[in-house]
Amino acid sequence: MLLEAIAEIATHDVTLAPGDPHAEAGNSHWLDAPSVERAMLTVPEVVRAFRATVAALRLRVGGPAVFYVWHDDRAGQLRCGITSRPAHDLPFGSDYRATGDLASIVAGYLLADPKAAFPAEIDLTADDPAPTDDPPLLVWTCPL
Repeated sequence: MLLEAIAEIATHDVTLAPGDPHAEAGNSHWLDAPSVERAMLTVPEVVRAFRATVAALRLRVGGPAVFYVWHDDRAGQLRCGITSRPAHDLPFGSDYRATGDLASIVAGYLLADPKAAFPAEIDLTADDPAPTDDPPLLVWTCPL
């Protein structure tokens, strides 16, 4: 189901609205899989699914855009989005660090204990995140 959910992202409408993070918030996706499914998945196959989705999006999305993926360990989800903002200025309400290592983000999700997660939201529309003591969130970014 997770692989199908990742592939389905490429079929969703994409709104690119430079300067309007609220309009682009609809490009966000929350992905989850039960622990049984996580145990059967491999990091390479999930990475391939994301890369195939990026390839499909490149054929559909006009204009400069960035696809990005992160593991929200507090919510126990893989999350992703599409924005017209550059990779160094993603619409996060917390500190993040862009990385080219999608496999480590996927591995963190697949190996995480889903029972330890609790619902949490990151404000994807904040322009100036409040400082925290948490380490920066790792976010895989890929231009479309």
